[in-house]
Amino acid sequence: MPAALTELEQRSSRWQKNSPLLVVPSWAASLAIHSMILLILISSLNRCDSGQTGGDEGELRSVGIFVKQSSDAEQTDETDQEPLETSEDQPTPLTQQPVPEVMDQRPPVDPQLPELNTKLLGAGPIQSPSLPSSPNADITNDLLMTPQTAIAPPVMGAGKVNFFDAVDSGKRFVFVLDCSGSMAAPQGAPIRKARSELISSLAGLNHHQQFQIIFYNTVTRAMQHRDKSVEMLYATDINRTLARQFIQSVEPDGGTDHLPALKRALSFHPDVIFFLTDAKHPQLSGADLNEIRSLNAGKAKIHCIEFGEGFPVQEGNSLDKLARQNRGSYRYYNVRKFIIKR
Repeated sequence: MPAALTELEQRSSRWQKNSPLLVVPSWAASLAIHSMILLILISSLNRCDSGQTGGDEGELRSVGIFVKQSSDAEQTDETDQEPLETSEDQPTPLTQQPVPEVMDQRPPVDPQLPELNTKLLGAGPIQSPSLPSSPNADITNDLLMTPQTAIAPPVMGAGKVNFFDAVDSGKRFVFVLDCSGSMAAPQGAPIRKARSELISSLAGLNHHQQFQIIFYNTVTRAMQHRDKSVEMLYATDINRTLARQFIQSVEPDGGTDHLPALKRALSFHPDVIFFLTDAKHPQLSGADLNEIRSLNAGKAKIHCIEFGEGFPVQEGNSLDKLARQNRGSYRYYNVRKFIIKR
């Protein structure tokens, strides 16, 4: 055996000397062999990943890896199952999820408020069974009251005015007072009481209301604001002060003529006229009453206040007729009660 190895070594030595090629070390040959094996394995893996099983080139198929969850996870959230890897050539299918119906959202319906439900839903009347009456029915009706049936707010400046217990509301008031000589007797009580009540009534007006004052005997005298024309005046503080000065400046004198004073009062187009006189004579005639009613045409209320002594005369009283024909009231006062006892 040693002789055979020696002979083989001798032959190998002679072959190496005679060969023109360089001798390759053993480690280099091993490295080359392992490299070839690694390349073959890599090539095989690439063919598996690309889906080729030996078919023609270019026929590629996209594949993905999915992770299957347990049955418990599927019941908890089925929409979370998405592919972990997808190819760029084909979009990933989206999971169908329920979309809320936003366009048909409506407020909850209260079966006890059918009218309110109808307004909220914007539909026709709701067919609901009739409900038994309850103590809260009136309250419910008040809550459902529409603006058309609601009480309208009061008109600005339409406050109430009281003149000798004749109370009325409006924006334009005319006070017509008799200042004939008879208003000075007895003891100046009638004119003094008339002035006091008139000033008190003006104090109750607000700044949005208007007024005018007419004193009359056989002629008429209306309040005039300085150098301006005679007109309706707003109840400002300065105008009420001027009115008090005007009222105190008038002294009783002369006879009585009712019709011109009433016609002048109507020319201001008032809402309310307060008419005060102590003259039983002359009475307003039937023609005078018809003329006043025609000129007024139901626009102004005329309240009549009569001063006298003793008991009032009811039958044929022209002041009572004037008030009734023009939607007003009639009041009588015994001037003896106005006398100040000393």
